Amino acid sequence: MKNEGRGSLIEFQQQLVPTNLQLPDSILSKANQDIQRLADFPTTKSEDFRYTRLIRLNKLQLQTEKSFAPPLVNIAPTTEGIQIVFENGQLVSVVGQHEGVTVQSAQDVPQSQWLACEYKGFVQAMNAVNAQGGVSIEISKQVAVPTSITIIQRWSGKSQAVLLHHQIVLHAFASAHIEWIHEGRAEESFQNLLLDCFLAEGSQLKMDKLQTQEGNSFSFCTERIYQKKQSSFAINTLTFNAFFTRNDLEIFGQEEGTESKMYGVFMGEENNHIDNHTTMNHMAPHSTSNELYKGVLKGKASGVFYGKINVFKDAQKTNAFQSNRNLLLSDDASVNAKPALEIYADDVKCSHGSTTGQLDEKALFYLRSRGISQDRAVQLLLEGFLSEVINEVKNEALRNRVKAFVSAEKA
Repeated sequence: MKNEGRGSLIEFQQQLVPTNLQLPDSILSKANQDIQRLADFPTTKSEDFRYTRLIRLNKLQLQTEKSFAPPLVNIAPTTEGIQIVFENGQLVSVVGQHEGVTVQSAQDVPQSQWLACEYKGFVQAMNAVNAQGGVSIEISKQVAVPTSITIIQRWSGKSQAVLLHHQIVLHAFASAHIEWIHEGRAEESFQNLLLDCFLAEGSQLKMDKLQTQEGNSFSFCTERIYQKKQSSFAINTLTFNAFFTRNDLEIFGQEEGTESKMYGVFMGEENNHIDNHTTMNHMAPHSTSNELYKGVLKGKASGVFYGKINVFKDAQKTNAFQSNRNLLLSDDASVNAKPALEIYADDVKCSHGSTTGQLDEKALFYLRSRGISQDRAVQLLLEGFLSEVINEVKNEALRNRVKAFVSAEKA
């Protein structure tokens, strides 16, 4: 076992294979410098990781020899949408196509077409330096994709290191629905996934992200969303019984009239740790955002909700609302919530808040008195508590899959 000490981040990063993506040289240079400058993983003294301990990452001994053969890709027409599958970081299939939608491996994206220009923090820096693949999706102007585009990420085995960088570009007045599915079981493994979305004027993107990965592994997932004039973005982040998951979502409302919706459900048990960090940047006037995260924790599970709304000086007429609500089903479960507002404009409507409590004993007693079992009564109350978010999931099959996780909950 390694001891926490000077250079722990550097030693961890040296287990990983250098990236084979064609990112701009300036980004790679800065990311390498940041890792050397940070040297160690952040401690709980860092505001971004105040409630999440990273020392356990030092125990991981990852596979250092990787074989990155050309992906086995099959592109074929289908009426069921476009499905993209990764296995332990390898792109293994692309099935389906639609006119105006271009799908390619991230390894084939030329340097000039990587659009993100800034990386911050060790998670993003490590992804820049070590990402081994991903997918690029580009949707042409005024193309409305009628069926879902599904990205499935599976992992399995032990001591896996999966680092991927995805990029999605919607041109003006395009629209699409993305399903991002994380599944499988891996032991003592590490995952770092980065997704960049660029929404041009008038475009609309809705995303449902389902995280059900099992095993005692560590997963970091980052989404960076860049919105232009009158664009709309909505995401449902659904995390169930993950050993260690850190989600970072940052939205940049760069031009006027943007709409952003951030919904989330997280359920944890045993020793699970689920950490959701969100940042909404209102940078231009007449924009709106609505955020709602709900958590249910039991056993010795711990959760984190850290949500921040930044309203820039020029972002007049902004409407921004944020809410976090949590239920603790055991005495040992815990959640740390920190909603925050930082406002520099004077003509805005903004609110935020967080509540944490237990199941309503009167409601539980009422259901039990009607002959309903304890387990089923708990399930009914949780279904009601979470339905506001779950009903936002667009695809019925995926929505039913999410409901099944809730219905399996026991008292």
